[in-house]
Amino acid sequence: MKSYYVGKGAASYNRSWKTFSERTLAATSSTIDLTQLQELASTREVPLRILDVACGTGLLLQQFAILLPTAELYGLDASQDMLAQSHLLLGNNPRVHLSQVTLTGTTAGSLPYDLASFDLITFTNSLHYMDNPVTVLRALAALLTAQGQLVLEDYARRIFPFPWRLFEWFIKQVDPQHVQAYTLAEAQKLCQEAGLKIITTKTMTINLLWRGWVISAHA
Repeated sequence: MKSYYVGKGAASYNRSWKTFSERTLAATSSTIDLTQLQELASTREVPLRILDVACGTGLLLQQFAILLPTAELYGLDASQDMLAQSHLLLGNNPRVHLSQVTLTGTTAGSLPYDLASFDLITFTNSLHYMDNPVTVLRALAALLTAQGQLVLEDYARRIFPFPWRLFEWFIKQVDPQHVQAYTLAEAQKLCQEAGLKIITTKTMTINLLWRGWVISAHA
């Protein structure tokens, strides 16, 4: 696992990637139908269930804990050190449940959750690590309730004249886990192949080098 996900790298992650995280997670949050979730929470006895896949240091879970205080929040990540940072950020909130899970095309079908059990699933800044993204997305879709939302966000593969091949080669030297980044159109196609119905999309500029996209979808 790359060094900035473990040890001192994990401990300093929020400082090192502050602007990147703030802008990508803000775009993610703006795509979530929060009104629908709040209305749903107010009209049923059982709490909302929200899953943040590749939750990292818990920044998005922290937002959900504030905006949807009665929701049951679940987070999974491959790095125990990143999960430790989540524990520090979220404290001893009894509604937060964190699990160490390495998500791949092989492991996606054995996630430790019941089918059709989540009202919202977020999956941010991690699709580029997936060896079989359609299988992963299909497994996440199976965890959604009938009206559940999947919000997917990642940095985008840039097209000509940006020298993406050289840039991605450099990314792989720094981050060997990187598999492939996708344009918005390519990501939409992956979602459709996984059986997801796309509701909204948006693109964003993160900084001079990085661009990104967000997709909101239903199963």
